[in-house]
Amino acid sequence: MHRRLFISAPLPLATASLLPLSARADAVPWPKGLPAPALLAKDLAGRTWDLAGLQGRAVLVNFWATWCPPCLAELPSMQTLAEQHGPDRLVVLCVNVRESAAKVSRFVQANGLRLPVLLDPDGAITKAWNVNVFPTSVLVAADGQPSRRIRGELDWTGAEAQAWVKPLLPAKPASANAA
Repeated sequence: MHRRLFISAPLPLATASLLPLSARADAVPWPKGLPAPALLAKDLAGRTWDLAGLQGRAVLVNFWATWCPPCLAELPSMQTLAEQHGPDRLVVLCVNVRESAAKVSRFVQANGLRLPVLLDPDGAITKAWNVNVFPTSVLVAADGQPSRRIRGELDWTGAEAQAWVKPLLPAKPASANAA
């Protein structure tokens, strides 16, 4: 049975409190054997990110927009998650959907967001990933295989999210695996 997701009234980024998973998000396993769509995009600094080049690390791909209150509410917990595990084990990529680089840059600067923010100005990446609810996140294991899709707001520091993330992490940091 598929649940319909309802998004609540706006919450300011600094004061937003995340509700339990069951109240806000719909999490489903990624279809077995279905590879991740391509993800090749530039961030706000002009650096090109390629999902295929991140193998050896777990990746959290998050689709969001500045006008989406639940997106804004979960960004601080994503940043904390990324800091907890470090960039050699987990990369959090925030794909901004259909907004100008200038607008997104102002938002990132005003809110102290330190995660890589990729731009999807025409929505092509979002469409390829079949995203139609914001926020939507996809967890990708260190071997490059997607594991789970989460539609809706989630506290990424909570026990349930941690239980999904930890098995996807490499045993050793990616830089140590290359040695």
